[in-house]
Amino acid sequence: MIANSHSTQESKRNADKPAASPKLARVLVFCAGMALIISGVLPLARRIFADTKPAVQLNVANVGPRQVEESTQQSVVRDYATAWKGLSTALANNSLAPLNENFVGFALDKLTQRVKDQKQNGITTRIIDHGHKVEAVFYSPDGSAIELKDTATLETQVLDGGSVIHSDQAQVHYYAVLTGAEDRWKVRVLESSK
Repeated sequence: MIANSHSTQESKRNADKPAASPKLARVLVFCAGMALIISGVLPLARRIFADTKPAVQLNVANVGPRQVEESTQQSVVRDYATAWKGLSTALANNSLAPLNENFVGFALDKLTQRVKDQKQNGITTRIIDHGHKVEAVFYSPDGSAIELKDTATLETQVLDGGSVIHSDQAQVHYYAVLTGAEDRWKVRVLESSK
């Protein structure tokens, strides 16, 4: 009888306690599901928000009066691609900061005015950059400036609010002059030839 009353009391205590294992199982399944979702979303988010720059192919075979060193070729490609990425960001967001980081002189003045005009008219421009085939035609004897001919494949969309009001895709020929500034090249002249 004593053993029976002890078992009965223990049964009552266990009946009063909520079952921990089903709750624990639900929490573990929930956590595992969240971990799977996060592991799938993070790589996708990295690709979406990656700092992708347009492809730039540089040809220096016909440059003069001096040859372009390998390290200079790499920095010209890097900085010219960064300038185009900055131009695209500036026009898409009507922001001057990306221009100030990548352009100087005449190019900066002209592009700054374009952003101000867009802002005043309530439009933005989306540039979908499909790449640049660039030929270096002049590299100054002191290494402070390089002149480029650029054949760019661009898709341009003009947006009013979120609606595309104009779109075109074309190969556009640009004349560009890059000059050394601080620790990199900046675009001083960027003119399309028509």
